Amino acid sequence: MNKICVYFALLFFASSINAQPIFDNEGALIRSDTSKKKIYLCFTGHEFFDGFDYVLAVLKKHKIHASFFLTGEFVRNHEDLVKTIGLDGHYIGAHSDQHLLYCDWLKRDSLLFSPNIIKEDISNNLKALNALGIYPDYFMPPFEWYNKKVVAIALQLNQTTINFSPGTKSNADYTTPEMLNYVRSDVILESIYNYESLNGMNGFHLLIHPGVSNERKDKLYFHLDSIINELDEKNYQFSKF
Repeated sequence: MNKICVYFALLFFASSINAQPIFDNEGALIRSDTSKKKIYLCFTGHEFFDGFDYVLAVLKKHKIHASFFLTGEFVRNHEDLVKTIGLDGHYIGAHSDQHLLYCDWLKRDSLLFSPNIIKEDISNNLKALNALGIYPDYFMPPFEWYNKKVVAIALQLNQTTINFSPGTKSNADYTTPEMLNYVRSDVILESIYNYESLNGMNGFHLLIHPGVSNERKDKLYFHLDSIINELDEKNYQFSKF
């Protein structure tokens, strides 16, 4: 049995025991240990970086460590910022090199690039991080969109594919008013608190984009302090990977 087969066998086993991490149908880790009242704040970075200083300040205020998934392009363009994120004790993971859309939105099983190009893209991201002394083992795919083939390619580079936990609208905080899928921040916040009230958020991966288009004036990251306060009152702890 090869490494990839063993990996997916372990996913199946993990889904069969109590208090397990949860993997989606494509093989990505979408929720960590559900027995623990911990939330994993996840941030991604590629083109925009307007909210990073604010986010880092809020995390420092609350003495919280979070996880940042950054593209190679982001790392090369913002080396000092990336070093600051690391020095503050946060986890830094891969997010592809050029933020390519690896697979079709409608036909998810169809790759839009060859496996070799995808592997090279992830590898270049890792090289950019390695150059700064960062050696991650978790990878969040660009656009948070992938399939089993992408997960297997990442595994060849010793990367565990990770994604946000479904159930809230936090991943829509990048949308702008002219988009058909635009979601206001107050709606996103309501979705987070409603989900927690109905389902709990043990082991939840909560994704927030700290860099978004200037076309979006209603930036969710400015609510990070209130999100942390609200969930802290419900006795959640915050952790990094």
